Amino acid sequence: MNILITGITGNFGHAVYKAIKGRTDLQIYAGARNPERVNFLLEDPDIKVRRFDFLDNSTYESALEHIDAVVLVRPPSISKVNQGMFPFIDACSERGVQHLVFLSLQGVEKKHTTPHYKIENYIKKIGIPYTFLRPSFFMENLITAHREEIRYESRLMVPAGEGRVNFIAVEDIAQAAARCIGNAEHYNKAYELTGEEDYTYYDVAGILSEELGRTISYEKPGFFQFLVYRLKKGEQLAYILVMMFIYRAVRAGNAAEETDVLVKKFGVKPTELRDFIRERSSYFQSESL
Repeated sequence: MNILITGITGNFGHAVYKAIKGRTDLQIYAGARNPERVNFLLEDPDIKVRRFDFLDNSTYESALEHIDAVVLVRPPSISKVNQGMFPFIDACSERGVQHLVFLSLQGVEKKHTTPHYKIENYIKKIGIPYTFLRPSFFMENLITAHREEIRYESRLMVPAGEGRVNFIAVEDIAQAAARCIGNAEHYNKAYELTGEEDYTYYDVAGILSEELGRTISYEKPGFFQFLVYRLKKGEQLAYILVMMFIYRAVRAGNAAEETDVLVKKFGVKPTELRDFIRERSSYFQSESL
């Protein structure tokens, strides 16, 4: 089976690649806007890189040549999915793709305004066999979106109030995806994937403090304060608004749901948040400390 991974340079796409690397039943292809820049892939004999850009439909035909399954990841920069995602899904259907594994989000069935909800519905409408993976919050958010404030300011600036949140490691989601690819048992199924515990951000700050050996405070900003803080960092307004939407759900108590799907359906033991932080403690250490 030939599989195309979109978003190969992102956390999830790369984790899927690592999860299936070495499987003799799969030939892995990576879609990249600038193949010449992904040196770590070009040097790997187990993967073939093809030029691909969601916003350039001239890349679709060559990217999808002889492809049987696609791991589909929406780039955060694409909010108008009818223009940026639907044409590619159409191309998958036209070229006989047999399975789409789509990275969605937890509770998407209740979030009708999200791009993920629209993409899920469109895939169903087109009729390609699908698997929707609906994970809770990524642990990796701590080492990406919130890394600088933890590393240099020793604080978490998250407008989550007293709300609780369930975290999952991207590698755990990727292990589930690896078990789904080309497996008819998982066709036309949606799976909500979570860790085994939920936390307030006071809890998260406490774990960070213990593992890093210095006090990390949870600031609990309001939405306006958060907006100003992120704008001063030079971030795009659209990106900040998406974050605010997500954390509004945490405040409302809609991000703490837990399931045992990861263990029972896929045999994957969820990573514990403390272990994740401990193993990546170097990400949060400033040279000046």
